[in-house]
Amino acid sequence: MNYQMLLAAEKNIRPFMDETPMLSSPLLDEQVGSKVLVKADSLCATGAFKLRGALNAVSSLTEQQKKAGVVAFSTGNHAQAVAYACRQFGVKGIIIMPKYANKVKIKNTRALGAELVLFDPECETRESLAEHFQQQHGMTLIKPYDHPDVIAGQGTSGLEMVNYCHAHHISPDHCYVPVSGGGYLAGISIAFRQQFPNCHLVGVESEVSRPWFVSMQKNERTHVQQQKESICDAILPPRPMPGELTWPIVRANVSRFLSVSDTQVTAAMNMLEAYLGLATEPCGAIPLAAAIVDEKRREGETILCVVSGRNRDFSAAT
Repeated sequence: MNYQMLLAAEKNIRPFMDETPMLSSPLLDEQVGSKVLVKADSLCATGAFKLRGALNAVSSLTEQQKKAGVVAFSTGNHAQAVAYACRQFGVKGIIIMPKYANKVKIKNTRALGAELVLFDPECETRESLAEHFQQQHGMTLIKPYDHPDVIAGQGTSGLEMVNYCHAHHISPDHCYVPVSGGGYLAGISIAFRQQFPNCHLVGVESEVSRPWFVSMQKNERTHVQQQKESICDAILPPRPMPGELTWPIVRANVSRFLSVSDTQVTAAMNMLEAYLGLATEPCGAIPLAAAIVDEKRREGETILCVVSGRNRDFSAAT
């Protein structure tokens, strides 16, 4: 993975999506004690950053692969993104989702035209189901993070952030990004290490599952069992563990990892809505929550916080 792959991905996705804005508020700055720039990837067409990777991956398929179709597995945001990308290119998409997945994400994925396969994680694995469609139908598997085209696509968010900073003569001190399998953080880290090598990249996890923090301590990819339920479902995969492809990229580029509680995330969600008018899903606010409690952040520094998504059930209380 390299910077040139991000530039190529940017060309691939640009006909299908606009840049997402960088937002700020002096009142938010006062609350946090730093200059805060928020990358609103929640405003992507499918409500999350995952659209970037899906568009790049589907656009990069050969004509034969497009004809055979694609299969993907996801708890929701990647599912919607792949369904949207398949719709844009006229490709058949089969999406494998756990039956307990967010109902809004299931509804939206189906509405985008994908064929859904809902499974019981206690009886089946998403990997075995995906393998069936690969072997029986010749479909291409687009993984949610361990896929080079997906990583490069997610990295376009990093390109947009560094270009914004250059255009406004900003030198960021810290950039906070949510992390699960690591595709988003890996892609963004490539852009920042090329353009702002002195910016501290911080991966943010939920306190109920910290596989990246533990893996970095042990210096090897480590499965860490989820301790309890959390509202941050989008970064809690069935088997919490750093991705195989993302691990070396993140390990080389990211400064440290922080974890936050549901209470801290809820407070950050409220701040994003109050000061920026951004309604988010919990994982969308997890970077701001981490920035607020980060003891290594000094007052007056410039920080970037990614708002990764907005897909939650707004008819229910958070």
